[in-house]
Amino acid sequence: MTGGVYYDPLATELLIPRWGTQASQLRAAADGLSSVSTSGLPTVATGAARVFLEMWETTERTASVASEVYADELRSTHGTYSSFDAEIARRMEQLETR
Repeated sequence: MTGGVYYDPLATELLIPRWGTQASQLRAAADGLSSVSTSGLPTVATGAARVFLEMWETTERTASVASEVYADELRSTHGTYSSFDAEIARRMEQLETR
């Protein structure tokens, strides 16, 4: 197909769990990092470490939400295309039986 959109339902079925897994992995990493103490670091590094952890938390929140939204959109698109394909198949069958 040229000049159009190609939809691969098998790829979608693989991608949905991957995006969902990415979101949960990001949350797990953030949970692990949220309990990290900077008290064992030299005083000079404590401020930078706190900034890093705060930035990571912000980035994780944004990325995990984006991953979940993307997985939801893939699910929705998959459902729409599957319904559309089924409807086309039904109509083609009706045409063939006429």
